[in-house]
Amino acid sequence: MFGPIAAFTSVLALLALTPVAARSMLLDSATILERTEQVKDSYDYVIVGAGTAGFRTVSDAIIEAGGGRWFNDPGIQYNITSTPQPGMNNRTQFVWIGCCVGGSSAINGMVMVRGTKVEYDGWAELGGPNSTWNWDGVLPYFKKAVHFTPPEEEIAETFNITWDPNAWGMEEKTRVFASFPEYQNPWLIPTYQAVKKMPRMDVPLDGAGGDNGLFWFPSSIDPKRYRRSYARTGHYDGITRPNYEVITRHKVRKILFDGTTATGVEFTSRDGDAQPITVKATKEVILAAGAVHTPQVLQLSGIGSKPLLDEAGIPVLLDIPGVGQNFQDHAYLSVGYEWRNGTPSGPDVPGNGDPSSVAAPNLGAWVGLPTMTSDFEAIASRYEAQNPAEFLPENTHPTVVAGYAAFQALHAKLLRDKNINVMWLPLSGGAGGIVMAMHIVSHGTINIDPSDPEGEPVVDYRALSNPVDMDIMVEIVEFMRKYMASPDFAGYQPFETSPGANVTGAALREWIRGQYIPTNFHPIATAAKKPLEMGGVVGEDLLVHGARRLSVVDGSIMPLLPGANTQQTVYMLAEKAVDLIKARQ
Repeated sequence: MFGPIAAFTSVLALLALTPVAARSMLLDSATILERTEQVKDSYDYVIVGAGTAGFRTVSDAIIEAGGGRWFNDPGIQYNITSTPQPGMNNRTQFVWIGCCVGGSSAINGMVMVRGTKVEYDGWAELGGPNSTWNWDGVLPYFKKAVHFTPPEEEIAETFNITWDPNAWGMEEKTRVFASFPEYQNPWLIPTYQAVKKMPRMDVPLDGAGGDNGLFWFPSSIDPKRYRRSYARTGHYDGITRPNYEVITRHKVRKILFDGTTATGVEFTSRDGDAQPITVKATKEVILAAGAVHTPQVLQLSGIGSKPLLDEAGIPVLLDIPGVGQNFQDHAYLSVGYEWRNGTPSGPDVPGNGDPSSVAAPNLGAWVGLPTMTSDFEAIASRYEAQNPAEFLPENTHPTVVAGYAAFQALHAKLLRDKNINVMWLPLSGGAGGIVMAMHIVSHGTINIDPSDPEGEPVVDYRALSNPVDMDIMVEIVEFMRKYMASPDFAGYQPFETSPGANVTGAALREWIRGQYIPTNFHPIATAAKKPLEMGGVVGEDLLVHGARRLSVVDGSIMPLLPGANTQQTVYMLAEKAVDLIKARQ
């Protein structure tokens, strides 16, 4: 329910699975604590979260609300549904995040990509002077976080897969892997050629080098075992430490303080009404509960917007209006096509009994607005001219509005930049498919429910609340149409089934409202790394503004959503967080 917990020199883990299951799976990795009385009184570091980021920042103890179960187990996801979305005809959206050891890295699509140089430089611009969170400052941690293995020589030659060894790490001790499967769909070859010929399309040597365009990317796969490589297998399995302890089926209720100094956490069992247990952190409490639950843990601890906390009856420790604000995610929809002649379409492939039935393609095009449309300047200008408060929730705090104004100025500039990923076109070798919007300007919120603060948080994407997002979605659909009109596909006779080639203008916009999915399961920014006066929650050192010995190390700190799946970026920020934490001890 709440974020997980962990701790360094001595580590404690809260897992939402039965003790029997935990013992069978974790016996070689940690000491399993099956009763709360086995928990020590104190640990050096207590980390709230054992997900994608939490494992890297701990070296000894973890408390996790979720469990250690596998990808296809429905119990490893939280059961959260968004509020009705007016911009989506009042549809709701399931909020897909991992509730298990390894967090969302255990259930994601295994795509190992990064944003561009320009996007991470934007982090530094929003962070203020002397920020080290720019491309040059994060690249070493990208390389440290992941062990890259090139594709097999025959696959690389057949499909023209290139890579830049200078962009990747290959340290033997790193156990989070990025590699390529043994099979690629042959239909990707004409697909590659069709995209390559599109106007203004770049083809970088390797997207990991910070440039966008058409490129091959690795998956989070163990190159020897050909199994999912994720936070649990990379930073948990097989680690034998006498001071690394796990307690199952427990949740964090709040952070404990002496004044504004974090001293520990309070947690309780998920299996009934047991009395709360407290554990002390002698050095630091580190939040790694993810962008959905980190703001909830902060708010339950008295850190957040004063009006919200007052309404919930929670004593205010620190009035930080940005907690739960600035919520961003990728969005997508599917544009339907079929071939009248030739290759099978995506839905026809599963179940064929050959490798294409199970292989996930490793090819995509990440493009900026100037590549997509000649109208990019008009769209950027419309966005730039908006009143920053106009499309934010009513009564948004002035500091949050100020932060959005800075975001808006930066984002308008980025919309004019060819090297920012406004769209991702995953390429499967089939007709049509999913198109991703990678830079949404509508910001949502994730907050506690004042009537039930300890229930699941209230997730509001505020989907399509800013009309510029609709303008961009129209251009994304039109880009897919240009792609499918490629002369390379003429012999296959593609035809559009949804929304239909004649659906344009207002009808197209209405279709988008009915099909739009506001999440690609990459939530960020709900505890953004920005100055307090700009709606931020943590500083450059990831310490919570106004608090001592309390930091955040998960995706919630990202101030600007990179135009890429967030898995690798979260690994990176966790590696950088380790150095920041060590430096202040």
